[in-house]
Amino acid sequence: MDRSTLKLTELTDAILSQMDASGFMKSTRGFYVTLFRRLCRMAKERGDNYYTIELGQAFIGDQSHVVPENTERYHHERTVAYKRCIKLVESYLATGTVDWTPALHCAAFPVESDALRTSFLKFLSELTNRELKPNTIDGYRRFTYYFIEYLEGKGYRSLADVKRGDIAAFISVICSERYQATSLGAHMPGLKPFLSMFGETEPFLPEIPGHLPKKRDILKVYSDDEYNRIIAHLDEAEGLSFRNKAITILAMNTGLRAVDICAVRLRDIDWEHGIIHIVQQKTGRTHDIPLTEAIGNALVDYLLNERPVSDLDFVFLRSVAPHGPLMSHAGIRNILFNVVNDSDIEAKGRSYGTRITRHSTASRMLRNGVPLPVISEALGHGNKDSVMIYITTDNAKLAECTLPLPRGGACHG
Repeated sequence: MDRSTLKLTELTDAILSQMDASGFMKSTRGFYVTLFRRLCRMAKERGDNYYTIELGQAFIGDQSHVVPENTERYHHERTVAYKRCIKLVESYLATGTVDWTPALHCAAFPVESDALRTSFLKFLSELTNRELKPNTIDGYRRFTYYFIEYLEGKGYRSLADVKRGDIAAFISVICSERYQATSLGAHMPGLKPFLSMFGETEPFLPEIPGHLPKKRDILKVYSDDEYNRIIAHLDEAEGLSFRNKAITILAMNTGLRAVDICAVRLRDIDWEHGIIHIVQQKTGRTHDIPLTEAIGNALVDYLLNERPVSDLDFVFLRSVAPHGPLMSHAGIRNILFNVVNDSDIEAKGRSYGTRITRHSTASRMLRNGVPLPVISEALGHGNKDSVMIYITTDNAKLAECTLPLPRGGACHG
């Protein structure tokens, strides 16, 4: 069949049929039905009955789609969805099969000023040359775009228009509109190399705060009783997937971060020596995790009885088609949330996900008398002092750190 002769409506129907055959969820299919309808509507308005490269580019770049009227603000996730929609169409036209792999989260940010756009593209090229991790590049790129967006909102057309006080004012605005102050520190470092690259902005580097204080909440970690109830639920629950059980046991017993759980590969598991070898995504440090009986049995149950057949080397795969690797912190958080919630654990004032399981693992070790350096080693810290934060998870240990009150209210001059 000559796929180029298919009308656009026939083409999108063929893609949806492949989506059905691949086992996609109804909600996902419905999402793409909506996108395809918008694409067909745009084609009709242009007088096109067939797909063209020009139509695809117009669909991705149409500001009425990527900058919704209700916010009048660039919507990154929407751009990614529209790019993937076009990717599905073009892959089917080229090969007769649909490429289901996710679209790269690489948005073409709409910078209006030619001079500011040139500066921004030069910065993006520099980030690529530095061979930073993709997530780091994306965070720095997004934060710097928001800075340029802020400059354009002030009517600036180039970096030469930047004035003293603009950097500090931007940081104040970005905290109120887009970032929590506690998470800003992970993204703001991207602004420093951008300002350093240009003579017009280098003098304003001192306006970037050298340190952002972080709020340190005392987390309500899982008590020993709650830990035992969660483990009991994993053993007794009917219908709980082997994958979710293995992920929960791994998180509860090792304190691994979500990004490291997602990254575990089959080749990392050394069954002979009882070790899981990983390279931590956050620190880049190698870390060996003991393959305990509980972890090993949970992994075996999943690998032999439930894991989809796949050429991928990642241990944990999506349970619905396409069976790609788990890639997001949100996915791991949802798994842990459902397990803990079904274990009838008090939810009020609690957070979920690997942040709480990591703190709980450290707290449990601390209550059992494990020295802080040993806890630090077990959690794979790059900085041994990082473990000090886990003292705040245990009220008894906090009490040991307090100073005694003066007797009888005595006052010494």
